[in-house]
Amino acid sequence: MKLRWRKPTPRELRVGLPIAVPLLVLAFFMVRGARTGDFPHVKAPKATSATAPPSTTAPVDLTGVSIAGVDGTTTTTLVRATGTAHLSGAVNGPQGPVPGATVRLEHLAGGSVPIDVTSGPDGRYDAPNIAGGRYRVRAFLAPTFAQTDPQVFFLADGELRGLDLSVASFSGLDVSSAIAPDPPTRNQPATFVVRVANRSVDTGGIARAQPVVNASVVFVGGPDWSAGGSPNQFTDTNGDATFLVECHTPGATGVQVQVRPTINDPPQPITLTTSACADSATSSSLSSGSSSSSGSSSEPPRSSSGSSSSSRSSSSSSDQN
Repeated sequence: MKLRWRKPTPRELRVGLPIAVPLLVLAFFMVRGARTGDFPHVKAPKATSATAPPSTTAPVDLTGVSIAGVDGTTTTTLVRATGTAHLSGAVNGPQGPVPGATVRLEHLAGGSVPIDVTSGPDGRYDAPNIAGGRYRVRAFLAPTFAQTDPQVFFLADGELRGLDLSVASFSGLDVSSAIAPDPPTRNQPATFVVRVANRSVDTGGIARAQPVVNASVVFVGGPDWSAGGSPNQFTDTNGDATFLVECHTPGATGVQVQVRPTINDPPQPITLTTSACADSATSSSLSSGSSSSSGSSSEPPRSSSGSSSSSRSSSSSSDQN
């Protein structure tokens, strides 16, 4: 069958052209695809770069920015040194009133200078005409007495307040101890360290402990304890004397030593308290934990007089006083 071409009628043109033209345009772009950029007027400009500018963390330079000045004068509010508040009270020590003690009033405001007043023969002090505000107050008397917990409070301007202060004695010999493992096990070796120090209060009211070097420490022992090595040792530069000991009585806590700070001092008998000696049968489950805490180091853990495993002699202070 042979197809003959005939001229479309006007009616067919009106119907077919609106359909044929969009189809031809769509087909054209489908054929071109990603090569659309080949067209001269569709290419990116030559100066365009696809690489992003490098990032920087350098601060912005604002030195060239000028800011217009304003009228006026910058002022700073000064902390008043005087006022209408009044603070008074007494300084008491272990034996009663402490005359000649320094009471330091620190006004907790920037730039303020501490105020020191001295207690009288009856231990009383008086600080009149002070500024109101928040204060920290403590008392001390070098080289013997100090207050380790200062009083901090707010004092209103015009307020009259009474405040008594208590100081403790920080003079004489201070002996403490530590043992490893802690607690010790019956008939098992343990390292026992005795620390010897002299306590004093400096001119700023700070209590300090200075190690006593070459002090003689004798491990007395007894039925509850024995020394595995020499019972007589001398303190090192840290004030420590180290002993290898064994406890023999379950529950034993008291260890007897004799301390002689210098060759001219008489021996001072002192009882130190340790953790209770544990029976090997009841402490077997805890032995691994004790070993891990004490470690295999040749140096035992050091302790200060405030640690749980250390103790002070109740008789050392009285001997020095």
